[in-house]
Order: sequence, then structure tokens, then C-alpha cells
Amino acid sequence: MRASALLTALLLGARLAHASAGEEPFSFLFIDAGARAAAMGGAYTALARDSNALLYNPAGLSRIEKDEATFMHNEHFAGVAQEYAAFALKNGIGGNLNYVNLGSMPRTTISNPGGAGDFSAWDLALSGGYGRRLSEALGAGAGLKLIREAIDDESATGVALDMGALYSVQDYPGLDLGLAVQNLGPSVRFQSESETLPVHFRTGAAYSFTAYVQPSALAVDFSKELSEEAAVALGAETVAAKALALRLGFNTRNAAGYGVSVGLGWVLRDFSLDYVFIPYGELGDAHRFSLTCRWGGGESRPEPVRTLREPPPAPKPPKAEALPAHAPLPPAKPPRKPAEPRKGGLIEITE
Repeated sequence: MRASALLTALLLGARLAHASAGEEPFSFLFIDAGARAAAMGGAYTALARDSNALLYNPAGLSRIEKDEATFMHNEHFAGVAQEYAAFALKNGIGGNLNYVNLGSMPRTTISNPGGAGDFSAWDLALSGGYGRRLSEALGAGAGLKLIREAIDDESATGVALDMGALYSVQDYPGLDLGLAVQNLGPSVRFQSESETLPVHFRTGAAYSFTAYVQPSALAVDFSKELSEEAAVALGAETVAAKALALRLGFNTRNAAGYGVSVGLGWVLRDFSLDYVFIPYGELGDAHRFSLTCRWGGGESRPEPVRTLREPPPAPKPPKAEALPAHAPLPPAKPPRKPAEPRKGGLIEITE
């Protein structure tokens, strides 16, 4: 069994029996980042309208209302740590840095099974992208990323392209549909082997609404990696008193545990602090913490507030111009004088 396959299996919490020499590299790209997205089970393809958009659906960069940045630390199981930083601007530009450190492990050989020192392994992805609205309802985006995986003195580097679309259903306000294709690119060389990138397809739907005066959202995602079975993710969120976020998620990709995730969030003006807890069974538990800050004034791209079914408002009739308060009243017409009688002969004629 290749060392990278074992590390990949541990990192994703997949069944160890599925780790083999054919395991695809760069599997760390499937680890959720951002505590809010992770708490909702990774069901974020149609919800990605924040600084995490580039990781889930680049089209979400077309819906950024304020400049935003997110910083996350993930205490994964088995001593694995993840550091993540991302930003998104109102002009549609975004970027992120995703670094996973798998720590030090003993080096064992056939001649020295007790260990001959330690070696380390890490993964890195650096991404940049752009999103733009094509219409009031449709947005599209793309991202390019440089990815690198290193195990001891062996490494592999590749370049991948992500593309996505985000559509707001005008007949049903609050309903969004998302579609993304990730990790498109040429094969990479790891050791003496040439391997393909883990191409990933994902689609999802999200519905934002108000429940008992609390902003809430429901989301569902379907994803498929070429060499793996399809995965399903579900997420729910509600924000109490516009400050305390409660989140619950489920993802079938987590085969080591129950697939459940539970999260909390605290919103204070332009700052939010989020946390998520994800159990991975015997492998251990994962704890993610993320801090998000926003700046840049009001909304530059407000969401549509009128559906296509609603007719345009009728023009208002022009108002009569009122005279200013100091204007003099028009002069009254003088009363009409009665006509004088006309006399003629013996008969007096009057009008």
C-alpha cells in the first residue's frame, strides 16, 4: 500500500479497505473548509455566496454583497491540522489558501521495522477566481488553482480549473440552484506514475426563508468523483435573534462516523465566529473554528426583490402644482353692474 493512499484514507475518514495503489492524489481537496459550510454537511454548492465561494462554487463570487475574508483552523483527527484563508470582493474577485499538515510519522523499512527516523507530509492549494452576473437570476464563475502534495522527499504539482453556475429561481424567491465542475486539468506525475486529477461534479439546491421571524436555510448537495460513489449532503441553519446561528448537517462521504456535523455561530455586526464538531468514529473527532470579517459599505449587488410574475408598477399620475405659501391670491372679478333702464315713449323698457 502506497503511503499517500493510507494518508488519504485517514484524511477523509474513508474505509481503509478502499485505499489502494490506485488512489487518486490531491484528495485533501474534498475536505470542507469554513466552519459554516462544514457544519451544514458541505451542502454548499447553492449557498456559496461568501468568501468560501471559490472552494464550493466559483459562481458564488457573482453574489458578494460586501468585501469579506475568512480564516479557519481545523483540528482534524489523528494529529492532522488544516489552515485555511479566503477572501471575496464585491467586484467578483476571490482567492483562497488551503494547507493541510499531516504531521510526522515514523519511517519503517523491511530491514528496520522498528523505525528509522520520521518523515512528514503536507498538501497545499492556492486558488484565484472570478464570478460575474450574466442576468438578474444567473451568475457564472471560474477559478484556477495550483495544487501540491508532498510526502517525505517525494512531491507532485498540478494545475486545475473549476467552473460553476448559480441560478435564482425567480418564480420561487429564496430558491437557488448551483452546479460546479472541479479539478479539471492535465495528469500529474507522482514518483514514477502519471495520475489524473480527482475530477469532481457537484450540484445542489438551497432554500432561504424566514421561520418564526428567524432567518433560516435548507440545502442539499449531490456530488460525484469519477473514481468514487456518489455522495449526498444535507444541511440546515437558523439564526436566532439575528445573532446566534444553529446548524446541523449530514454527509455520506464520512463513512468512518455517523456522517453528522453540529455547529454554532455568533454574528456581531460585520464579524462572525463559527464552530463545528464532526465525529469520525474510532479515528477521532474534528473541531473547526473560523473567523469572518466584512467591510466595504452597503450592498453593491442587491438580490432581486421582485419576481418575474409580478407586473411592473403602474406610473403615478402627475401631481398638480401647488402655489407657494407666499404667492398672492388672484384678484377677484368685480361684480357685474345692473343695466340702466332705457326709456322710450310711453312704455318704459328695462332689461
